[in-house]
Amino acid sequence: MKMNKYALYIILTFVCYSFFYSNSNAQQISYYNNETYNPFSKTIYKPGTNFHTSVKPYSINKISQLTNVDSLIYDGMKMPLGNENFWKRIFKDHLLKWENKDVSIRINPLFNLEAGKENEEGQNTWTNTRGFFIEGNIGKHFYFYTDVLENQAVFPNYYDSFVQDRKVVPGQGKTRNLGERTHDYAQSTGYISFNPAQWFNIQLGQGKNFIGDGHRSLLLSDVSYSYPYLKFSAEFNKAHYMVMWGQHRDLNIDSKLESNDARYLDKYSATHYLTINVGNRLSVGLFESVIWAAQDTMGQRNFDWAYLNPIIFYRPVEYSIGSPDNMTMGANLKYTIGKHNVLYGQFVMGEFKMDEVFSGNKWWANKQGFQLGLKCFDLFAIKNLYFQTEYNQVRPYTYSHREVITNYGHYNQELAHPLGANFRESVSFLRYKTKRWLFSAELMYAMYGKDFDDEVSYGGNIYQNNNKRPGDYNHEIGQGLKTNLIYLDASISYLINPRNNFNIAVGSRLRKEKNDLEENNTQMLWFALRTSIKSLYTDF
Repeated sequence: MKMNKYALYIILTFVCYSFFYSNSNAQQISYYNNETYNPFSKTIYKPGTNFHTSVKPYSINKISQLTNVDSLIYDGMKMPLGNENFWKRIFKDHLLKWENKDVSIRINPLFNLEAGKENEEGQNTWTNTRGFFIEGNIGKHFYFYTDVLENQAVFPNYYDSFVQDRKVVPGQGKTRNLGERTHDYAQSTGYISFNPAQWFNIQLGQGKNFIGDGHRSLLLSDVSYSYPYLKFSAEFNKAHYMVMWGQHRDLNIDSKLESNDARYLDKYSATHYLTINVGNRLSVGLFESVIWAAQDTMGQRNFDWAYLNPIIFYRPVEYSIGSPDNMTMGANLKYTIGKHNVLYGQFVMGEFKMDEVFSGNKWWANKQGFQLGLKCFDLFAIKNLYFQTEYNQVRPYTYSHREVITNYGHYNQELAHPLGANFRESVSFLRYKTKRWLFSAELMYAMYGKDFDDEVSYGGNIYQNNNKRPGDYNHEIGQGLKTNLIYLDASISYLINPRNNFNIAVGSRLRKEKNDLEENNTQMLWFALRTSIKSLYTDF
């Protein structure tokens, strides 16, 4: 305990010292988190850039070392001159901005005005999202970002079923019903980024993080609601190291404590991720994360100082404190083929016992999964024709735990893949961009085992206690209620303002979910006027 206090003292002393003596510039963070409209992907994946693509959100400072950032954002479109009037800025630039030697502040609107028709049930759908974000630099050391969003919506059938079941809108927080199907919800995120030295960055915020090169991540994804975190990052030439502590919440309040003013149950996470670029084409990343409850079987625990050390393996620490905690480990790989093709993959592991893994008995705690994917920029030498295909597979009970609160989840959603565990999935994208026009299509197929009985856990729902499993052996992917899911989405959009991805879009969505007990179909058309900055997922 004393050593942990000394370690904290040393870290804080170093931060304070760096604040006064560093000459480094504040690290600006990219707010372009919607991968469909991300202007930087093609550039950062070029061989030889030495960019750590698996750590998101991206650093604008690092991208600016590769090329002119504004040229990527506008991509051949006419850049603003800087003296436009208010109305022209709506369509060309930051809505409001103030810049001088020491302070730079930029304000932009956020909105999603969407209307649609779900044909299967004849339901009119709509979304009314209004908000704004503010970002900027204060002095040489600090960058900040904050946003706020207010929403009302009527969702298509499958999306509404998810919200009714979990009491949260995917990735956007808790909802309040205004009517039979009308939902009201809000969220705000924000963080400060501090650079005490050129190679070192500290972030304190409420937001999301993503580790990986794919559409999905089996290590840490941004599908769930935002959470408070403290993140330290260090980059030395070809190595990037990140350590992050987060606070998460379980919305399943103990019935004995449930009241109008009852707090949700807290839990914490500590995460390490080290990625190294080997040569000009290969990148290797190692990941570990531990989840523990603020209050466990031994009583009130809160933040465990044993996990404060930023350069230690968590598994021995977990054992040394007699831990009931949940460990997740894994790896991320990326290899660039030629100039425009990227092969990537992940491996995740919750438990590993050598004799059980190779025995062939399908032990329940063989908690493993993997990802394999391919990205192609300028496919067939056609400029801005993008193709991506990805396969994900996760065994039953991965991410779950014997205590529900210590599962790998937050706010009634998964911290990794939105299907939880016990699934196989294939997802592919085809996009073509020409000037301001973007044509996009997605096809996803998944087979997974549903948990249909609250008294038995088949390993798909990470919010089920895995002690409820039906035996210790013969567990395989798809057990439980075997379900097939097909999802197809196609859209055409016209980009109006590249600064905040203000666009007009029209599209269609087809979804079919079928098992032995039911069949759920979705067929819908939609039209939207929106700013596509945040990553929000509808493919589940």
